[in-house]
Amino acid sequence: MQLADRDGVDSQWSAAFADVPRHIFVPRFYPDLNAPEVVDGADPDQRSYWLDEVYTDKSLVTQYALTPGTTDLWQSTSSSTRPSLMARMLTLLDVDAGHRVLEIGTGTGYNAALLCHYLGSTNIASVDIDPGLVDLARDRIAALGYRPALATGDGALGMADHAPYDRIIATCAVQTIPAPWITQLQPGGLIVADVRGDLASSLLVARDNGDGTVSGRFLAEPGHFMWLRAHVNDPLRDGGQVATHIDYDDAHERTTRLDPGILNEPGFRLLLQLTAPDVRQIWTSTRDDNTIIRISGSGGAWAEFNPAADTVIHDGHTDLFAHIERAATLWSQHGHPQPSSFGITVGSTGQTVWLDSPQHSIA
Repeated sequence: MQLADRDGVDSQWSAAFADVPRHIFVPRFYPDLNAPEVVDGADPDQRSYWLDEVYTDKSLVTQYALTPGTTDLWQSTSSSTRPSLMARMLTLLDVDAGHRVLEIGTGTGYNAALLCHYLGSTNIASVDIDPGLVDLARDRIAALGYRPALATGDGALGMADHAPYDRIIATCAVQTIPAPWITQLQPGGLIVADVRGDLASSLLVARDNGDGTVSGRFLAEPGHFMWLRAHVNDPLRDGGQVATHIDYDDAHERTTRLDPGILNEPGFRLLLQLTAPDVRQIWTSTRDDNTIIRISGSGGAWAEFNPAADTVIHDGHTDLFAHIERAATLWSQHGHPQPSSFGITVGSTGQTVWLDSPQHSIA
C-alpha cells in the first residue's frame, strides 16, 4: 500500500504500509450491506477488481451481522480501515523503538501486523471481542512471520496480562476513555482513540498525567469507527434499542427559543455529546408539511421539536430537549467553539470537559 507524501503521516509508517501486504488481511469484502454479494479474491472473475479495491485508500467491510430484534437492519462488525486513516493514527501514536503497544480491536489483524513490522511482535498485544476474528487474524499475522499476543475479550477492560503499555491505540469507537486503559498505561504514555457518539466523532490523543488521569485535545479529524461492542453477536455498542416507541398520550408540550441551525454545528454537536450522553440521535422528518426534528435517547426517552411553531413535545425518564438547551447556552457563552477547542480529562472518578486547556473546565 503506497501512502507516500500523505499529510500528517510519518515516512516510516508509509514504508511499513508498503512492506505489509493488505490483501492477506482482506481476502474478501462486502461492497454493500443491503446486498448479499461478496467480492472474493479467490474467484478468478473477481480477482482483478478485488485486488484493485484492496489497494485503494478505502475502508472495506469484511463482516456484518443482523441487529437483534430486526429482520433487515444489517450493521458492519468488522472492516479494514482506510489505510490513510490508519497511518495517521499510527503517526499520532508517536512510538519509539522498544515501546509496548496495546491495540483495542484486532479486527482483520492488519493494524497489528503493521505494529509488529515497526516494533517487533514481542512488543505488541491486541484484543477483540470476537473469537472468530482473533483466530483469523492470528493465522494471517503468523503467515508474515509475526506472533503478537492476541486475546479474545472485552476491549473496555484492556489486556491486563501484558500490561503496562507505553501506548494504547483503539481501532473501535468509544464514548470516553475506559478506566482500565488508564491503569494499564505507563507513566507518560499515550492513548489514541476515536471518541464518538451518535452525534459526533473526533480523534483524540490523550497523555498520562501521572495522577491516575489522562488528558487530550480533540483533533479536527473524525474517526467514525465501529463501536467497541458489549456483546459479540450484537452490532450495537450496548445492546440498546434501535428505535423508540413514541406515545403522545402521556407526552409533555412546551415552547422553546432554540435556533434549529445550532443542531448542525460540529462544535455544538461534540459539546452536546460530551455533556449530555442521554441524547443519542437527532434526525429530521416531515409531518403536516412541517419539518420535525426528532431526538431519541437512552432508556426510551424521546423529544420532537417543531421549529415552525417553536414547540417541543417530550416524554421519558429525562427531558432530552432540556439537555440540548443547556448545551446550547454553554456553547454560546463560550463563543461557539469548534471541536478542536475542546478536550477531556478522564480518570476513575469520571470525565471533565475543558476548553483550550485542562485548566479551563466547563463541564
